[in-house]
Amino acid sequence: MDDAAHHQDKRNDIVQQVSDASSEWGFFQVLNHGIPENLLEEMKAGVRRFFDLDVEQKKEFFTRDLETRKVFYNTNFDLYKSHFANWRHSIYYNMAPDPPTSQELPACCREILIDYSKQVMKLGDLILQLLSEALGLTQNHFNEMDCSRGLYLLCHCYPACPQPELTLGASKHQDDDFITLLLQDDIGGLQALHQDHWVDVPPVPGSLVVNIGDLLQVIKA
Repeated sequence: MDDAAHHQDKRNDIVQQVSDASSEWGFFQVLNHGIPENLLEEMKAGVRRFFDLDVEQKKEFFTRDLETRKVFYNTNFDLYKSHFANWRHSIYYNMAPDPPTSQELPACCREILIDYSKQVMKLGDLILQLLSEALGLTQNHFNEMDCSRGLYLLCHCYPACPQPELTLGASKHQDDDFITLLLQDDIGGLQALHQDHWVDVPPVPGSLVVNIGDLLQVIKA
């Protein structure tokens, strides 16, 4: 991915790869994207630090007010909308365009949340440029529509379940955004639906998974 920012001939190849993967799968993995691997590992460690806090410390972030709060923690955030109750805990950060103050972020992962957000915003800009070119549009078409203006970080924890046959970590769903950049841990479990078959997306060290969201598909249509 780094080559796409600096070398036009290699950029053309990457645009074609992005086009093929997006049209065929709606998913692709990116490597050499410019975000240091140690920063990705620290982000995962920061997420774990939050979920390892005791209940009293996490309680200050608990809410089901998804409209006005910029940071919120809950279990089954979509409990009242989803057809399934998923077995997970989540913390949600609205990091752009109007980010929370540093004091609103959990102290245990405050710095890495800020650093990671800056990095994925830059990468998101580049990916939207590549997608614009893949569709035969001008390079900044999606960015000029403010498609890259917002950033929401959603971090999940899937604790051990005493009766795993009765629930799911994450049920079948589509992302209602422009693009999702997904950072997996080394446990895996992510699957993509391709031609009516579920396909495993194994974690690759240093990679991010890009998912084409519903809003981008509506705009390009």
